[in-house]
Amino acid sequence: MKRLRCSSGAVLLVGTMLSTMKGRAEPAAPSAAPSAAPLSTPAVESCVAAHDRAGALVRSEQWLDARQALAGCVDEACPIAIRADCQGWLEDVAAALPTLLIVLERDDDGKRPVTLELDGRSLDLPEKLGPIEVMPGPHRLRLTLEGYEAIEQQVTLAKGEKNQVVTVRFVRPNVVAPLPLPPPPPPPPAAPERNRPVPLSTYLYAGGAIVSFGISGALLGSALASRDSALDDCAPGCPTSERESIDRRLLVADIMGGVGLVLGGFAVYSYVDRPWVTVGTGVTRFSLAVDGDRTRLMLAGEF
Repeated sequence: MKRLRCSSGAVLLVGTMLSTMKGRAEPAAPSAAPSAAPLSTPAVESCVAAHDRAGALVRSEQWLDARQALAGCVDEACPIAIRADCQGWLEDVAAALPTLLIVLERDDDGKRPVTLELDGRSLDLPEKLGPIEVMPGPHRLRLTLEGYEAIEQQVTLAKGEKNQVVTVRFVRPNVVAPLPLPPPPPPPPAAPERNRPVPLSTYLYAGGAIVSFGISGALLGSALASRDSALDDCAPGCPTSERESIDRRLLVADIMGGVGLVLGGFAVYSYVDRPWVTVGTGVTRFSLAVDGDRTRLMLAGEF
């Protein structure tokens, strides 16, 4: 930069002044008319140090830190050449730094402050908003207002970009009351239960078959035992009455066995062909009726 090249001569000039001031053994004899007060050596050394530091920061484009350093070399106590360099650098820094312009839209009374977090650094926004200087590159903005949700935005600014507008709206949405829900439909009636109970006739037929088989078995056993005894005792000349008794018992045993088979068949048929029966829900209703001087309680329902 041209200004940086001129600053070398300014620093050389200031260095010569410092050498001259340090080389004086004794102050010059006072003149009759007082001249301008010479610059003190510490003040000039401070200006030179600020000038050098600011120049290095400007060259590395650390403009925010350079602005703070330049404040130390634009003071009236600094030599004119140094002040001229630093003033020029201040103008360059102001031109290079991009700026943000935040526009707030809010539906409250505007009395509560809005807080801005710029890259994690908290700032209180004034009532009258103005440009905010930032370094070039991306920046994260987070604005908060009591009673509203925080708003975050990401912006990127180029070198020298001025007054990029960021609009932030703190507006409550219009809340519409939800319509009342219709009442839930009544639950469907319980489905009736169906089953197939075993009829009483099945038990009767089965019981009769068991009794018949029992009698048939007893008579058959008795007849066979008598026949075996007769064969051992009197065969072939056994009395006719004994033979007839054995034959009767065998006949009755056969009849009772047949009866048992018939009753067992009826029992199986009545069990297989038993009907389906629908069981009611068991709803019971009571009613109270007054008839003159008599009161009646009625019970109705499905059982």
